[in-house]
Amino acid sequence: MFRQEDFEKNLINAQETVPVVQNDSELPAQSQDYGDFIVKYAQNVYGPIDVTSDSTFQVINEIFGIAYVPLDQVGDLEINSYTYNAIPKCYTYMDMEALNASGVLRLHNHPYLQLQGKGTAIAVVDSGIDYQNPVFIDENGKTRIAYLWDQTLEKDPQADKERAVPYGRLFTAEDIDRALQSENPMEIVPSQDTNGHGTMLAGTAAGNIVPEENFSGAAPESILLIVKLKQAKKYLKELYLYPQEAEIIQENDIMMGIYQVIKLANLLDMPLSICLGIGSSQGAHLGESPLCQYISYISGFTQISVSVAAGNEGAAQHHFKGVLRPEMNEITAELRVGEREEGFTMELWGEPPEVYKVGIQSPTGEILEVSSSLGSGTQTLSFVFVETKVQVNYVSIERQTGYPLIYFRFLHPAPGIWKLHVQVRDGKSVAFHMWLPVQGLISKDTHFLESSPYNTVTSPGDSVDSTTVTAYNYRDESLYLEASRGFAPDGMVTPHFAAPGVNVRTVLPQGQFVNASGTSLAVAQATGIASLLFEWAIIRKNAPFFTGTNVKHYLQRGAKRTEDRQYPNPEWGYGRINLYRTFQLLQ
Repeated sequence: MFRQEDFEKNLINAQETVPVVQNDSELPAQSQDYGDFIVKYAQNVYGPIDVTSDSTFQVINEIFGIAYVPLDQVGDLEINSYTYNAIPKCYTYMDMEALNASGVLRLHNHPYLQLQGKGTAIAVVDSGIDYQNPVFIDENGKTRIAYLWDQTLEKDPQADKERAVPYGRLFTAEDIDRALQSENPMEIVPSQDTNGHGTMLAGTAAGNIVPEENFSGAAPESILLIVKLKQAKKYLKELYLYPQEAEIIQENDIMMGIYQVIKLANLLDMPLSICLGIGSSQGAHLGESPLCQYISYISGFTQISVSVAAGNEGAAQHHFKGVLRPEMNEITAELRVGEREEGFTMELWGEPPEVYKVGIQSPTGEILEVSSSLGSGTQTLSFVFVETKVQVNYVSIERQTGYPLIYFRFLHPAPGIWKLHVQVRDGKSVAFHMWLPVQGLISKDTHFLESSPYNTVTSPGDSVDSTTVTAYNYRDESLYLEASRGFAPDGMVTPHFAAPGVNVRTVLPQGQFVNASGTSLAVAQATGIASLLFEWAIIRKNAPFFTGTNVKHYLQRGAKRTEDRQYPNPEWGYGRINLYRTFQLLQ
């Protein structure tokens, strides 16, 4: 049986490497028969290590790698057994005048600066792209997409080894141009954006100027690097009780996508602005997930910026915060479960080093206690008067954060009001947070009755060094109603600023122009703005060693603020993004 601790020990002690995943027709990364584990390994190990004859290992960088292990060797997946961060978490998509509000159009047309992203690359790691859309084709009929990696396709054994990817297929600009000139483009480049989300983000960040539609991307002269993320494996959807039909992506596939676009930008010798319009409510919201750590790590690199959507969970009622005090040593959280809820997960994160006592009360009044002394086992609470089982993993000290975690899986939950009674043993003043899955992964009718809109910024927007962007309505300068709010539970400032994201003109597959809303639109515009900063700093040699952290701080400095608010603000961060004001303050 695969044991994570043995695997990591072998990695650390390994003296030589073994072959990477082979170019088989059924690659472990794409096979439903393999489980994926995110492994942190010694920095002096640079190759994949074989632990069993059937396991393979894929390096992401000098810190993280992915172990692919046959599921029949994994046994029962438990949060305790494999550590919380080793099992990939799952993410889903966060959904011309707007550019004017951000000060971008003034820089497009500025007599001296004329910044439009020339010489820079923008990467959209999302649902793919409609590469036939005219907003991604230049005036000569050539594509503006330098590379397109589709993780969902089978590998082409005839592909050039120099542009090999771990799984899926990589298409170059030459491939796409041949497709555009063909009568049947899909025979040459069979990649589609069936969701439309990736096309929308790419258009908002870098689409061509289309005056008749009153549309322009923020950086219309940048080139594009696109990753179409594959869907999460069935076993992970089952573990997290997510609907099988939901569009969900795995943490490790996102990490691999980021790694590949960095490598491709290096080949092009271009500064890179990465757009992530995805989010998850899994985790402690402290920036400690593998994806968050990876983003923070690369954000300090010269010429790389990562912009992340804050999420759309502000009004979802999926977060509960409780503060226990000596005079009030029990707090009850009321959770309404919808009529058609088939099952869901929930996470409770406390503060170290406290031990939390939790009792779960069903709608019929029956209360069952969660044991805090069972070690690594999974507890199954079976209720008598309702046909519901709740599986619980109690992790007194979670390996990465050091925080206590109580992980719940509600199986066939009875509809009605469930109550969670939470105490601490010593009667101290401590807080705890509970999060439900993001919208789309749980019934709309399942929510906390007394929820808090704060501490709802989704991961990886809680990365320590990401540039996290929320959305506002530039017409009346009001915050987007659905926008997630900060700060992080430990007080870390997030989001960092707001960009237009309400009824923003954007593009969809097949050349459609629409108005759309969401923090995804806001982060796409911010991604393009970061590209304009790179053009000024690196391409024009004003600041050759500009990093993603520099991008964030320059934009924070130039953000517009309202006098009646205190900044940084849990809703607005440091204010409304305004690139023109950033340049004014440089003078």
